[in-house]
Amino acid sequence: MSAMGSATAIVGMGRAMAMKGEGDPKTPLQLGAVAARQAMAAAGIGRHEVGALFTGRTPQSYMVLQYNQSLLNELKIGPTFSSEMTSHGGGALGTLQLAATALQAGVIDYALCVTNEASGIWMDQVGSNAAWEGDLQFEAPYGPSTPSIYAQSICRYMHEYGITPEMAAHVAVENRRWALDHPHAVMRHKGPITIEQVVTSRLVATPLRLLDCAVWYPGGIATAVVLTRADLARARHGETTWLAGFGQCNTHEWVGERMGGWGYAPFEDGPDLVQTGAGVAAKQAYAMAGLTPADIDLAESSAPFSYVNLMMLEELGFCPRGEGGNFAAGGGIAYDGGLPFNTIGGYLSFGQVAQGLYNLQEVVDQLHGRAEGRQIPDAKAGIVHMHGGPLACHSVVILSKEPVA
Repeated sequence: MSAMGSATAIVGMGRAMAMKGEGDPKTPLQLGAVAARQAMAAAGIGRHEVGALFTGRTPQSYMVLQYNQSLLNELKIGPTFSSEMTSHGGGALGTLQLAATALQAGVIDYALCVTNEASGIWMDQVGSNAAWEGDLQFEAPYGPSTPSIYAQSICRYMHEYGITPEMAAHVAVENRRWALDHPHAVMRHKGPITIEQVVTSRLVATPLRLLDCAVWYPGGIATAVVLTRADLARARHGETTWLAGFGQCNTHEWVGERMGGWGYAPFEDGPDLVQTGAGVAAKQAYAMAGLTPADIDLAESSAPFSYVNLMMLEELGFCPRGEGGNFAAGGGIAYDGGLPFNTIGGYLSFGQVAQGLYNLQEVVDQLHGRAEGRQIPDAKAGIVHMHGGPLACHSVVILSKEPVA
């Protein structure tokens, strides 16, 4: 286990949510400030104790040159270290990794990490997201949708490993079952779905059908986290959640650029449309924690399509490469008896909000026995995967209820 494993703890969290059409529309800055104040209050620290502020990338619905500066001004804090993690959705968990590094370097005592978005209130998310994820020169002029960009990798995945639509449909079905238990899941009111309903739903971009795709969250969510070193966590704080391990790997920006990579992980053997940086990040996290996939009690992923969730199950080590489809179809992620996977419903049924650290909060809540949805009995360790861009940027964090020896 690395010296960084279980050397940093989460000692406070906050969350602010807003829905489209609910009273006065909330901006990401408003939500972020509320969540940050909640996290600081939960940690029991004052404004003067925040040594670092790290945010995800600038929210699409609040475009300013330095979002972290806008937030620190709103909070009236004066951190000695501040930055944005701009690696798409992977930057959400990346803020925690940067915080842990700064804490272990001894340059700060407390770090505040805030990620948020409210595109569902202010923007056309379908059109704007596709514009961000398509190559400005070679893809965007042709008007691709986000599903069509991902579908290129998915088609290759199906070809290489014999993945079928029915296999992928198991992800959508099981994610929906978890969502039925969660009070904030967007698709909760829609009820359960079947394999047949998934594979016969409207075609969006071959092979992706409507129920294979994430649903945009019709509002905004901000999540804030306060972290500190192990010595301070033990001396000053009651409830703690430990960063047992973390990892990150970013491989490209546009999907076409994946075909130009070789000689570095995960492209050691040349260009590849299927392998992603998630596997590299997961290996780093497991090594740092001194844990294996068998030690994990629940897993959350920001994968926005059913097929991509199969790929992430492989990348996170829960089944061999190419076996994600068989794993899911064979009950590997079954609501009853399988790996608790996307326990809030995942992006497919809870809903997608960029920079979604609400996945992290779900693991923290599960570890401490206060899940808003179905509680997993005696959960001790969980893994969170965040990604952004067309399978471009990946971060992984392993959390544990107690320090991992």
